[in-house]
Amino acid sequence: MASERQDLTLRREAKEVLGLVALAQDKAGKARALIVRRLTDIALLPESQLTPQERQLVDQMLAQLVGHIEVDLRARLATRLADRADAPQEVIVTLAHDVISVARPLLEKSTALGDSDLVDVIQAKGRDHWVATSKRKELSSSVTDALIATGESEALIEIARNKGAQFSATGYERIVSLSEKEPALCDLLVARDDITPALAHTMFWWASSGLRLDIVNRFTADRRMLREALNDAIDEGIDAFSSDPELMRTLSMMAPQRRYGPSLGEELLSAARSTDMRKVVSLLAKYADIRPQTAAHIVTDPGGEALAVAAKALGMTRKEFLQFALLIASHRDSTSRTAAEVNRLTALFDSVATDRADVVLRYWDDTVRATKPSIKAAGRMAAA
Repeated sequence: MASERQDLTLRREAKEVLGLVALAQDKAGKARALIVRRLTDIALLPESQLTPQERQLVDQMLAQLVGHIEVDLRARLATRLADRADAPQEVIVTLAHDVISVARPLLEKSTALGDSDLVDVIQAKGRDHWVATSKRKELSSSVTDALIATGESEALIEIARNKGAQFSATGYERIVSLSEKEPALCDLLVARDDITPALAHTMFWWASSGLRLDIVNRFTADRRMLREALNDAIDEGIDAFSSDPELMRTLSMMAPQRRYGPSLGEELLSAARSTDMRKVVSLLAKYADIRPQTAAHIVTDPGGEALAVAAKALGMTRKEFLQFALLIASHRDSTSRTAAEVNRLTALFDSVATDRADVVLRYWDDTVRATKPSIKAAGRMAAA
């Protein structure tokens, strides 16, 4: 009952407030504060208590007054409106574009701000507004697209850890690309439930050693059951999907595991001993059935984890792999690997199944950028 009486009182006061608008031009802060407080009370009345015309008028008055009141009062107004889904639209949009001390509560949690409102703020304002927006409980793909376009590290890290953030396909590819220069992003993105195996394997090339092992183990499916279930259908009908390159690439991962002759390991070792890195890349590309650019990335990768996966996929023995890895490392920097590095690479080689390692090669071949630098790097290794 007390609430109803208060609502009725505020309703009666609405007309009084209309007559006080002229006082907004007065420099007396108390008068302006009184008007804004009364208008805010009225604006927050239940929808049934005001006609649409009255609500629109109050909203317009508040929006006009906002620019004439002190920052601390605007901040209190924004805080009060932040929890209201029915907050005056024109007012909260104006406040969301205000200085960050005013805008922050609205940007972080106001559900009355729509996606287009948030995108407008991101495009019009700067870092503090971007970071505040990134902390919202839920973010649509259009908003994360706008935040990703800013390239702001703190905002990117916030949306990467934000489980309520959604990403468009383009946005996800963009933030994964940006993670190459922002190591903290890699850990956060790999931990997300919605990251795809292809995107995770894209980050393999610049991820830390521990994260690389996580990527290989978590984002590589065992094909055997799927291959057995789809084998006949794929053999008889794969040509029917020739017009869909994306599906063709996915189905190609179900192909039977490649079998390599016993001389393969010795052939690769022989090329590595002769310091002919271009030949090593060529042989690896040929036998693994991957692009030369992918093979070059594997050979020139400084961590050695990529080489461990490739060697396992090719069916090399542990002894062959270790000899191969040590030869490649010596050509790259003229130094041998430490005992700790050897133990780490051996553990990876032993932990990944041959079939899974072969799947990783397919992912890499699909995601490694088709560029020349790695092949040139292989050539420099040969020259050294």
